[in-house]
Amino acid sequence: MEIKDLTNQQVINFMDYLGSDLSPKSNDRQLIFNTCLCHNGDSYKLFYYTESKTFHCYSSCGHIGSLIDLLIHINKYEFKDAVNEIKDFFGISNQPMLRKGFRIKKKLKQDDIKDIQIELLPIPKKPYVYKTFQQVPIKEWEKENISFKALKTYQVHYNPYENQVVIPHFCWHDKDRPVGIRVRNLDEDKAKSFGKYIPLWYDNRCYNHRLSLNLYGLNVNKESIKNFKKVIVFEGEKSVLQMATMYKNNPSVAICGSNFSREQKKILIDLGIEELIIAFDRQFKVKADEEYVAWKNKICKLVQDIREIVNISVIWDKDNLLEYKDSPSDKGKKVFEQLLKNRINIIQFEGVVK
Repeated sequence: MEIKDLTNQQVINFMDYLGSDLSPKSNDRQLIFNTCLCHNGDSYKLFYYTESKTFHCYSSCGHIGSLIDLLIHINKYEFKDAVNEIKDFFGISNQPMLRKGFRIKKKLKQDDIKDIQIELLPIPKKPYVYKTFQQVPIKEWEKENISFKALKTYQVHYNPYENQVVIPHFCWHDKDRPVGIRVRNLDEDKAKSFGKYIPLWYDNRCYNHRLSLNLYGLNVNKESIKNFKKVIVFEGEKSVLQMATMYKNNPSVAICGSNFSREQKKILIDLGIEELIIAFDRQFKVKADEEYVAWKNKICKLVQDIREIVNISVIWDKDNLLEYKDSPSDKGKKVFEQLLKNRINIIQFEGVVK
């Protein structure tokens, strides 16, 4: 058995191990993964072509190559280190594959989540470059219930030349420590070509950071979360800003995508929360269809490792109050509070079909 002989399912499992989940739109010819892995994106534009066994990112990275090339790309590995990582995972090295499935890499037998040590992200060079842009009301976001006061509180700026919202991210541990800068492309063509949310590129420098090791908004909202002993976990930064517009005390954070990492969970658990509320976007059009079931199953899987540690509930739009891909905060305070009131305990949520 060689790396080139890996089946599609084995590739899916390896990508899941790396932290990039599979799009429901995948098929036999192409597997589509989230770009959180290759460039900290949040769209399903990382394609794996099953015939050529190569990856291509249609959001930012372009052609990547084989699974080995992908590891080199994301981890800056030497070739032999990438090969060893894959062989170790699948048990290819010096022993035969198991007849059923494959041997799980030892490091996957993770420590208790309470024992995780989280590294602090480095401060980028010229960390306050976002301040060179304008801090003004943003017309498009005013229409989406985000106030100028909220923008100022979270130090959000605007680049008129690129028509981008400039969103600095600060360290979960030190509220004044910048760790990266993302932008929201307001131009629709640019958003389709490069993604809605991408790292800031300025003066030939990319201000990306490992999204899985941080939580957007925690630098501002930490005390509210500790006081309420609850946290509302959204996908995107925009939802945190909408919550800041609606509420003086804002117990929300954003994971910046749909991959809820163990490190992010650990950060929240250490705050002493008693309830964790999942408030992800409505990623389905029709109740009980394939996309609906896949999205529900993904959410259940994301929180399996903390079910015994904290109470978990899910905001789930069973009354059709939202549009497709809306965040629970997109329709304003009244709708959000109705959704929040009707949230479902994770045990009951697992049985949700319609």
